[in-house]
Amino acid sequence: MTIAIPVKTLSINPIIASLFANAKFFAYSRDGESSIEKMDEKGGHDVARTLVAHNIDVLITSHLGLKPFVLLKSYGIQIYFAGVEELTTADLLNQFHSGALLEVTPENFGTLLD
Repeated sequence: MTIAIPVKTLSINPIIASLFANAKFFAYSRDGESSIEKMDEKGGHDVARTLVAHNIDVLITSHLGLKPFVLLKSYGIQIYFAGVEELTTADLLNQFHSGALLEVTPENFGTLLD
């Protein structure tokens, strides 16, 4: 399973970036291995297309526009709400694996992310 999280910096255990479309970096967790990659794309739809190309299974984010949400969901990608606090990737991954994060659905999208 590959999990993606938009992050602020290229550092060890970075903090989540508050805006998906403007994230300069994305942290990836692939079967227990972590990496951080620079995101050259700007704009939610282009960033979402890049994540689709990375074959992610899960996105954890605090904010996401409707167009990237629809695109990611059309590829079967699960989206989870990170909350409004600036948490580290380790904290978010722990919350995800413990089932503490809310999955974003079409029904709760407007309340959680937009």
